[in-house]
Amino acid sequence: MKEKELSNLYLDLSEEILRNLVFDLSTKDYQNQLLFINCIENSVFYLADDIYKSFISEIESIENFNFKYKLIKLSNSSALKSIISKEIEPDGFIYQLEDSKDKLISERSKNLIISNQSNDLKKFSLILDKYKIFKELLRKILYEC
Repeated sequence: MKEKELSNLYLDLSEEILRNLVFDLSTKDYQNQLLFINCIENSVFYLADDIYKSFISEIESIENFNFKYKLIKLSNSSALKSIISKEIEPDGFIYQLEDSKDKLISERSKNLIISNQSNDLKKFSLILDKYKIFKELLRKILYEC
């Protein structure tokens, strides 16, 4: 499969998982929350690889990086900098995705039942929506270049 198809596949999987999340503190739901986050990360990973093909002459190789650092490297392109930089900041989906993952892992390891800023359906939906907007903006830029 090509990178674009893999990115879309992981996005579709994350949407399906989100529809089934209930946030009931069960082990199954905890695993599905982690799976949702992992699917978004994988989608971003392959999206970055797909975009990199268009900027290969401008940007150093991103082959050995994770999804976040691939985006950071892609932001070295002036055409992508403003869009990518916003998503790494605290109100961007990358930051929120990592924050959600950290909360899942730390809550589980501390056996906390309730947290004052725990993950919920609204937060996960927001991450997914922001990612879709981000992905669409990047694709539009590619077609304009």
